[in-house]
Amino acid sequence: MKILFWTDGFWPRVGGVETQSLAFIREMQERGHEYKVIAQQDHPSWNEEEMVQGVQIRRFDFNSIIKSRNLNIISSIIKFIEFTLQNFKPDIIHLNTTVGGSLFTFLLCRSRFHIPVILTAYTPCFCLGHFSALVEKAMHSVDHICCISDWVLQEIQQRRPLLKNKLRRIYCGLSTPKIVATLPPFSPPTLLILGRLSWEKGFDTMIRAFALLQQSGSKARLIVAGGGVEKPALEKLAHDLHVNGSIEFTGVLNQADLLTMYAQATLVIVPSIHESFGLVILEAMQVGRPVIASRVEGIPEVVAEGETGLLVPIKEPKALSAAIQILLNNPEKAIEMGLKGRQRALQFTLDQNATQYEQLYKELMGRRSYTTIGQELEISAASKYPRIFRSQPALY
Repeated sequence: MKILFWTDGFWPRVGGVETQSLAFIREMQERGHEYKVIAQQDHPSWNEEEMVQGVQIRRFDFNSIIKSRNLNIISSIIKFIEFTLQNFKPDIIHLNTTVGGSLFTFLLCRSRFHIPVILTAYTPCFCLGHFSALVEKAMHSVDHICCISDWVLQEIQQRRPLLKNKLRRIYCGLSTPKIVATLPPFSPPTLLILGRLSWEKGFDTMIRAFALLQQSGSKARLIVAGGGVEKPALEKLAHDLHVNGSIEFTGVLNQADLLTMYAQATLVIVPSIHESFGLVILEAMQVGRPVIASRVEGIPEVVAEGETGLLVPIKEPKALSAAIQILLNNPEKAIEMGLKGRQRALQFTLDQNATQYEQLYKELMGRRSYTTIGQELEISAASKYPRIFRSQPALY
């Protein structure tokens, strides 16, 4: 099958969705499917078109349509879509985003897609904001909505019951890393948090919990791996709490270095405020590391509390500190949790993820897409943002 994969974030952007998407496409290509990716161009230095690890990518600065009313880009996108439909002839459109200009632009092009369209929902998506109406229109326009956790599925179903028959849960999955499992070190213990340094990851809670550990006499050190807008604030917090000498900020790491960090870690901490699934949790379990995470949203579906890790309330440094201390004081329990986590990770493999999407693709082949709805969405989007289209009647 041929699939046009429409997304917002993609390589070289760093993040869980981006990591999952590239791995997924490579797995599907090994199964004989052909992909073309259309994605957001975050930086002018990124190539507009390139082949990465066998994946053909075409990038546009979708967000400029919204931010600066860039009309020229609309014309180039439409030409690219028409050329792709005529020459690549995709069997499926896989919409992998519900955010930003990429979603808005998809809706502008929706009526041109007379083939099945599926959407992967990484969050319930119905947040208050500029794009909430567009998210709902997109969900009604697609043939199927794949939710990455039961929590996402239940939230969408509860808020929009009419979408019930479109919903299906397909867990994220990762390929098993080719490393030899080792026991976590305890002399001294190393705590690891990693991911995008943004507010919803709750890394400030971890730094506050770490300060409490230090006050109790713990010799543990903390590694903060990743980059993002919150880094200066987190560094300042560590300095203000007088723990900066025991914290290492590594910045963004490649996959090989991340595996090294996991191997060095005693515990992996995921103090997220919002988390629909938690790929970091899965990565930690794959290498046999116990996890302490927030009891929020989709995380309890991944962490088996008391078996592969511990769950704590969000934004409560004392509770997080106490949970960390429990496992540091009980190395045998922590090691047992890591071993069980390694077994549990086998429930969330890339092979299982790809197989379920492959089955869905086959189910949808031959079905008619919602052409009428797509036309209505295009008209609706144009009327909602008239300034963008006022000078471009020839395009539509």
